[in-house]
Amino acid sequence: MRSSLVKTLCVPYLENPKGARVQRLLYRCTRPGHGNGDVHPSLSINTKKDVWMCGPCNAGGTPWRLAAFLAGLDRANKAVVTAWLKEHGLLKGGARQGRNDDVPRSLAKTHDFVKAYDYVDEHGRLLYQNVRFAPKDPGKDKKTFLPRYRNDDGKWTWKALPLEQRTIYNLPDVLSAEVVFWVEGEKDASTGTSLGFVATTSGSSTSWQDRFAEYFVGRNVVVFVDADKPGRDHAVKVARGLYGKAQAIKVIEFSDAGDLTKWIERGHTKEELIELIEAVPEWKPEVIAGAELLMEVYHFVRRFVSLSEHQARVVALWIVHTHVIDSADTTPYLAVTSAEKQCGKTRLLEVMATVVANPWLTGRVTAAVLYRKTDAEHPTLLLEESDAAFGGEKEYAEAVRGILNTGHDRDGVASACVGQGAEMSYKDFSTFCPKAIAVIGKLPDTVADRSIPIRLKRAARGERIERWRRRKMRPEADALRGKIETWCSGIMGALRKAEPPLPEELSDRQQDGAESLLAIADLAGGNWPDVARTGLVQICAEARQADDSIGVRLLVDIKLVFGSKAVDKLFSAELASALAEIETSPWAEWSRGKAMTANQLARQLKKFDIGPHSVRIGDRATSGYELEDFEDAFKRYLAPNMASKVPQRPQPNASAGSGNFSKVPHSSDVGVQKREIVNTGAGCGSVGDKRPITGGGHEDADGGQAKPEGLEV
Repeated sequence: MRSSLVKTLCVPYLENPKGARVQRLLYRCTRPGHGNGDVHPSLSINTKKDVWMCGPCNAGGTPWRLAAFLAGLDRANKAVVTAWLKEHGLLKGGARQGRNDDVPRSLAKTHDFVKAYDYVDEHGRLLYQNVRFAPKDPGKDKKTFLPRYRNDDGKWTWKALPLEQRTIYNLPDVLSAEVVFWVEGEKDASTGTSLGFVATTSGSSTSWQDRFAEYFVGRNVVVFVDADKPGRDHAVKVARGLYGKAQAIKVIEFSDAGDLTKWIERGHTKEELIELIEAVPEWKPEVIAGAELLMEVYHFVRRFVSLSEHQARVVALWIVHTHVIDSADTTPYLAVTSAEKQCGKTRLLEVMATVVANPWLTGRVTAAVLYRKTDAEHPTLLLEESDAAFGGEKEYAEAVRGILNTGHDRDGVASACVGQGAEMSYKDFSTFCPKAIAVIGKLPDTVADRSIPIRLKRAARGERIERWRRRKMRPEADALRGKIETWCSGIMGALRKAEPPLPEELSDRQQDGAESLLAIADLAGGNWPDVARTGLVQICAEARQADDSIGVRLLVDIKLVFGSKAVDKLFSAELASALAEIETSPWAEWSRGKAMTANQLARQLKKFDIGPHSVRIGDRATSGYELEDFEDAFKRYLAPNMASKVPQRPQPNASAGSGNFSKVPHSSDVGVQKREIVNTGAGCGSVGDKRPITGGGHEDADGGQAKPEGLEV
């Protein structure tokens, strides 16, 4: 059956004698049993029985089902007919019709399609819809909303657009109004419109984005509160986001109704609403000092988890960072690690989950859920038991690795297969969101390189750690999170423009991650700019010392040996012997329990393009190395501040190079007679020489927060 459809026309509804609704479709096509000259309106559609009849002649003698009829049309004409049927409500209800996009399969048996709310751009062009569904059995199910948009083929895709492509309801009207109502949900927006006002929303209580505030510049905004906790939190978040952009803001919660629609349904009038709005004072945010707020977050976390001073400072900054992620181009991960169990990794994630933005605390989900939820919601991902994930089922391990390898950058995506069978394709999923990963042992190098290491130890005996009770602490955590949101709403603009000075001791990737944290510290003021930089450098230095490659560690120790001897030349055997004297390094038991030889040293240095050559010291000449042989490698592979402090070459003297380590100058920081040479050059230079951390901060005599003990700023 080949179709040559020309057009479709809507013929008025008819009722047959039995009461079945019948619709006539006028078309020009070749149908079974008809010749090419058939041009008469002769197709009847019984929507209750899904029967298509070719009357009045009933050619062919057999009714056609919908699927059989559509199967005879080519692709273009099938799309035209299907669109016409949808437009006139002829594909509603049931799982079968759900496959035709009015109701998704997952809802077809339990919910009915109610209404689709159009979200358009400033020119009125449709971007997407938010579709309301009502439960068939209200006693079992609740109303629900699903977003959808048209794909390139013109078909509905039941999925939300990426965050950056979403907008607000009734946008063209908002842009031309002086007074705008902000409500929660499209139903309330329709109520506001019916009263003669311009009303808008972004949908649910979690849908607000700070960039929406640009639409309200110079306008008067009335924010209506839904009378429940999510609704109140949402209203305050919107008001904070609008503050400084809107000309004036008023926030209204009805004492006798849950929302605007219910208030009107209870008999209140437009005039009463106007009087109420005029009587409410303008809303202004609570003034919060950034430095004090960060200290509150710091103390809150440290009450329940054993953290060092530096670690707690960095965690506090990272928690605030999750609330201003829209201002950052990169996000640092928190790598929460420990050598053993019961060191507080899970507890730290649980505590952070109560105060970070949009938390998702999870241990194991399917790869599909991990991709899709990260792409759709950009949560703060708090990932437990990652050591099991990386060593477990291959598909999930690769999904986790893909999201972590790319998700530190705003443009990061991970690709995955979607669809089934012949419909199999691929899709790029956005992976950008804040992430904290808990693991016993080490993370993969590619993930660790994007992370700030928080290495936990078990609390020492006598160390006081408060027991965590989620239900008990929830009110305090909610209040603290509210303060964070309030302060963050006022610094978003400044953060987008911030260019904080970055410590040279950090690597390029560490600087990328630290930038957003340091911008927050600088805006907070107090001693936070200094202690944040000190803490980040110290934490990274400790991690680099533990994790550096064997080659970098060898360069560090060679540099220290030359510095401790105050010479510019060493014979190969003497350098290998001096390296073996460093008890904290592996050179004394390099090969089967024996010390590294001169030949083994040469092989290790070959990768840096360094090799032994003839060296004369005093009246002796043999194979060895000069300090200048290493200068290029020091600059390329060691921390910048250490590379700039290469020991100056002394004037040759008769005693130089004798190998007598008892002549090390007293000013040297490094012992050599079976003493430890402290390995500080691998990551952050001389920071490791600062005084040790001794504990928490304390209040000064004036009642203010004194500088924490052990921090040098």
